[in-house]
Amino acid sequence: MRTLKWIGCRLVMPFVLGGTWKENGKPVPDTAWAKSDGDFGAQLVFTDKPDELFAAWEKPGPGVYYSQTPTATRGVPIVGVIFFTGCATDAHGNCQATVRFTATKPDGKSWGKPVDTELWLDKPPPGEGQMQLSVGNMGIVIDPGDPLGIHKVKAEITDKITFTATEAPKKE
Repeated sequence: MRTLKWIGCRLVMPFVLGGTWKENGKPVPDTAWAKSDGDFGAQLVFTDKPDELFAAWEKPGPGVYYSQTPTATRGVPIVGVIFFTGCATDAHGNCQATVRFTATKPDGKSWGKPVDTELWLDKPPPGEGQMQLSVGNMGIVIDPGDPLGIHKVKAEITDKITFTATEAPKKE
């Protein structure tokens, strides 16, 4: 199985999502919030307006404009989602990819339970040069009693088709 791991930290807003991890035909270097392995690429982003993002995603067009947020404001929900491209396919032509979101408090201790969810299961892959929005996501709210500081979210994406159980993941 192939697993991509990263921690979402810095983000820029607003953002337009077009559809590739390549620039001038070459792969874009990995960052803390976006990684790729061959044709498979994924990016963790946070939005403070998830309903707008989900509605915009359903409308046809060449790209999606949405609000990204670089920080969480105490008491205001934000949602982490994954945009991806290039998942491998099984014998039926479908992807089998999952994501595990984990969060830590500023002291490095676990913050809530991990969220295991669908990235893209039993569905055809995005078309060539296209990106797809993950099915699952992780909502976050920093409550009044939560400590001040940097709370981190890690997303571990597993493409279950790419490698057999005996092979080690290429990237971590």
